[in-house]
Amino acid sequence: MRPSALVLALGLALPGALVAQHAGHHAPAARPAVAKVAAKRAAAPRVVTIKTMDYAFEAPASIPAGTTTFRIENAGKELHHVWLVKLEQGKTVGDYLQALQAVAKGEAPPPSWAVDVGGPQPGVPGALADGTLTLDAGNYVIVCHIPAPDGQPHIAKGMYKPLTVTPSREAADEAKADLTMTLKDYGFEFSTPLTAGRRTIRIVNAAEQFHEAFIVKLAPGKTTKDALAWVEGGMKGPPPMMPVGGASGLAKGRSMQFTADFAEGEYGLLCFLPDAKDGKPHVAHGMFTQITVAKK
Repeated sequence: MRPSALVLALGLALPGALVAQHAGHHAPAARPAVAKVAAKRAAAPRVVTIKTMDYAFEAPASIPAGTTTFRIENAGKELHHVWLVKLEQGKTVGDYLQALQAVAKGEAPPPSWAVDVGGPQPGVPGALADGTLTLDAGNYVIVCHIPAPDGQPHIAKGMYKPLTVTPSREAADEAKADLTMTLKDYGFEFSTPLTAGRRTIRIVNAAEQFHEAFIVKLAPGKTTKDALAWVEGGMKGPPPMMPVGGASGLAKGRSMQFTADFAEGEYGLLCFLPDAKDGKPHVAHGMFTQITVAKK
């Protein structure tokens, strides 16, 4: 339930860079043409645009259950992500905030009733950052864990919003993914190589712990180790990477997908969430890697 340190680094180094990032029921069988159109509509996830500001979300208070694409529209001066948490066992947003304080003080472990279900990570300037999830009915909270320049996480500044997901009989499916990224303790595995172009990646957490997938495009000649060294060295000089997208915190067994444009070049995959055993970021356990994206 902590933010990505690399997202913090980029948020501090690029304070204004990411300001503007860019169903139905079955028809009667007697009318096959109409049924075909209805099926096509049913297969498309609904799109919910969430405007992020410093420090608030502008988002619906309620949406129907099912497959939904959450799209970030950043109207702030800092980086923001969308991280959805399902509150189980009748817990409230107030309970969640109190639990976070206890975790931060080392007084309690992360609560089992707060289930991280993912959401879109920040994208590159001029591009849309999205994430598609299938949500069950229930009570959720939308949060941003990225820290502000003063070190306080955005959620501590009031950047959270309750979300009620109501029961629904609408049929909607996630779009077919081009490939699958599997998160493990501690690494990333692809079902097939990632190639240049507009790609939809399904992210599945098959690990015991929760993980994120933070994807960055590395500057020419830079490596993932350069990115980590830049963060550890106090973020001096121009950042050697730019965010592309990915998934915010995903609990064990959870999945989501996102779509982004991948140019040819070198990319880094990182997870900075804290380890359940020692509290160190997962990159300290080797959960970072570098891949080359080439033409198909």
